Amino acid sequence: MKLSCQELEEKLMATHYIDSELKGLNYDHTKHLVTMKYMGLSDVEGEEREYTVLFKECFSTIFNNWLEGAKGDIPQSPNDLAFYFHDISIREILVEDVHLYQVKMVIPMMDCQITCKSIEIC
Repeated sequence: MKLSCQELEEKLMATHYIDSELKGLNYDHTKHLVTMKYMGLSDVEGEEREYTVLFKECFSTIFNNWLEGAKGDIPQSPNDLAFYFHDISIREILVEDVHLYQVKMVIPMMDCQITCKSIEIC
C-alpha cells in the first residue's frame, strides 16, 4: 500500500535528517532512480547511521547548485561545497491520472526537486 505524504514525511523526520550533511545524491537516468544518502539518528538505537532514500520511477529531477547570496566562507570550487538539509516536503500530485509524489528539499546553496511514483526509506 502506498504511504501518504504525511506518513513519508514522518518517517523521514524520525531519521533526524535536519542539519544532516547530504552524503550522496545520484540520478540513474536508465533506471529513473534517485538515490540519496545522509547520516541520521535512529529512534530505536539512538545511534548515528547512514540512511538511503530511493526515489523510484522519476519523471522529473532538478538539482541546481548556486553561489549567489552565499555568506561566510565562499567555496572556490563545487567540490568544496557541503550541503545540509533544512527541510524536506512531499506532496501528492495527479498528472494525467498518474499519482505522483512531488518532493522539494530545502538545502542551502542547492535547488532540489524530484517528481516520482514511489519513495523508499532504508
